[in-house]
Amino acid sequence: HHANAKPKETPYGTLLVTSLAQFRSDFTIVQIPDGDLESAKPQLFTNINLLRMGCSGRSGLTLEEPSDTTKDRFISTYYLPDNHLAGPGKTPSLFNHTVLELVKLVQVSLHIFGYYKSSSFDGLLCESTVEALRLWVKDVGELVEGLDSMERTADARTVASLLSLVLAVRNRLVGLSGSTNVRCLNHYSS
Repeated sequence: HHANAKPKETPYGTLLVTSLAQFRSDFTIVQIPDGDLESAKPQLFTNINLLRMGCSGRSGLTLEEPSDTTKDRFISTYYLPDNHLAGPGKTPSLFNHTVLELVKLVQVSLHIFGYYKSSSFDGLLCESTVEALRLWVKDVGELVEGLDSMERTADARTVASLLSLVLAVRNRLVGLSGSTNVRCLNHYSS
């Protein structure tokens, strides 16, 4: 998957280098301003997520802020509160944060059930997150009415079912323990 790239040592580490003629046509090239990937990551991850969630139509991947139509589609698809539909909810930083946090919730929920093996909850709907979600749907889907397949990656029904199951398990633990102070299971394993 390195697009015929060859490693080149730099003072900052190893960089994979290739020519555009060798670059796979099914990959998207996105120009990173000033080469600062860290500052571009939130917008890049948000735009990748919106594409994969089917909220951004057929537009190509860029670092541009999503259109109001795309934002409205995301907000209505995931049934976010009405106050997200106007004003501050659509500011770039808050909107990006909302998209990334939703995907982080999905990643953590999949991890709780043993499907997401990565220890990085970065908010990117990457291949490992998508595959974990597909496996979860395959294994759990027959137990949840209408959840036998995903319309698109991380569709609203799948996300709602996953998050609901996490909450149901948490509430069951509270009921069994007789306390509302249920701590993280990792806390007790050390």
